[in-house]
Amino acid sequence: METLKEMVNALGPSDQLQWDIALYTLFFLNAVLLMLLPDGSTLGTFLSIVVLISVVIDKTFAFGYILKAPDPKYCHAKIFIGTYLIRAAMFVAPLTIAGSTHEGKVRGAGILAGIAGAVYMFGRWFFEQRDVNATRITCLNTEVMIQSAGMILVLARLVLRDRLLLGTVHRGIPAAILGDLPAHEVEV
Repeated sequence: METLKEMVNALGPSDQLQWDIALYTLFFLNAVLLMLLPDGSTLGTFLSIVVLISVVIDKTFAFGYILKAPDPKYCHAKIFIGTYLIRAAMFVAPLTIAGSTHEGKVRGAGILAGIAGAVYMFGRWFFEQRDVNATRITCLNTEVMIQSAGMILVLARLVLRDRLLLGTVHRGIPAAILGDLPAHEVEV
């Protein structure tokens, strides 16, 4: 409950007013973009909502609190790679919306929101994340993170192989074997 209170308090102005104003501006531009989207624009609506959620996550330092870091604000702002990825989404998603629509108002708002997201992303990277070593890209144990990411990729391959035909020549014939199987587990 204490963490939630700290996150809600982070929605207000902080000591870094320039970044607060930039985030409020991004939220406003993307909210306007969401309202300008025509009915039936599922992709545009989804991308706009992703950007709005990313702005709230960035403003509340949510990644630092979710990872239970000793210093959540420092972990979120300077170290965690997920922060950089949501900032990239703030840049790419509005430009994707602008490129996928034929309406002039939506295209203009998308370009404006995308440029603002790019300025914000590159500014935060330049002033905060530029000097972080590659070995400290997470607030967690990097070895455990790499093992977890590997397991997620293997599970995703197993789950999606029939849908996307990944790793198969034909549905029943595997194209790659991930490791040596013990003799007692091999079926002929």
